[in-house]
Amino acid sequence: MQTLDTAGFLFTEVSGEWSLLTADFGDGYEASALVGDPQGTRAWSIKVDTLPDSADQVGSIEDNLELAYVLTEGGGFVLTESGGRVLLENQSSRASYLWRFFRISKAANDEPFWLEVDDPDDGARKKYLASFIDNKLTYSVLCAKLYSTGLQLRQRRVRDVASPVLVV
Repeated sequence: MQTLDTAGFLFTEVSGEWSLLTADFGDGYEASALVGDPQGTRAWSIKVDTLPDSADQVGSIEDNLELAYVLTEGGGFVLTESGGRVLLENQSSRASYLWRFFRISKAANDEPFWLEVDDPDDGARKKYLASFIDNKLTYSVLCAKLYSTGLQLRQRRVRDVASPVLVV
């Protein structure tokens, strides 16, 4: 599973939601039962006010999302004497990286990815499995090749995969 690079992203909200079955018997009498994880399910809101589409505007970030893309689109590799290719680090603008990350996640049946954030319970840095809540990514165009967007992420759970995990 991939890890979303959130450098330069502003986390504007962290929330937790708990799954409860409730019954209201009237006159102030109620009953409830926790049916989900006692830790709850986390959700995050991210705001990206400035998302440049050029490495000249701000530094680029490492992009190893699709190695086939790197090799077929040119760049990111050198040829050896035998004609083979040696893959170098591939760099992308933040706008291109986020667009491709979103597309790849959705095309893989909304596959979860790792998100590294601070846990509000204890302040420790942890990796959570997460996915994009929306099925649409919208860029607001600020000016030529400069965008902004907001993202909604929700914690995911996968059988036999521990999440969250402490970042060491």
